Amino acid sequence: MDSKPTTPAPVEEQITPTQPASAQPARPVATLPPHIEPVDAPGEAGERVTGEAPQELLDAILDDAASRTGLDRSELIIVQDEAVVWPDGSLGCPEPGMMYTMALVHGYHVIVRAGEQELDYRTGRNNFFTLCEKPLPFKLIEPPSS
Repeated sequence: MDSKPTTPAPVEEQITPTQPASAQPARPVATLPPHIEPVDAPGEAGERVTGEAPQELLDAILDDAASRTGLDRSELIIVQDEAVVWPDGSLGCPEPGMMYTMALVHGYHVIVRAGEQELDYRTGRNNFFTLCEKPLPFKLIEPPSS
């Protein structure tokens, strides 16, 4: 009896194809962690906090807002500059197709009124800011104690 080494049968990998970008929803559906409570959009509920962001960050944001709107900086009003803890690296403003760190991010939420519009800026502590055009409405609350 010849004993030939046997090769195991190939295992078929089950690969799930991903949807093309055009078939994906225009905006991701976010599930908020248990310590975040959804609320109305900014300006519709609660009081706004000011005086917490560093001045050099506010100056850079005001320069950006003036450039985007064509208004003079003296016509812009900071209606909110608040220290916050964002639920993840998207800073509460995820973009479709992007991946973000799933860790709490300390930063600032700055809202600038430019005429009739409000510009919603989000930052981390690194003073890098982004204009959020489609913010997710939420309110940060204290995490439950362990």
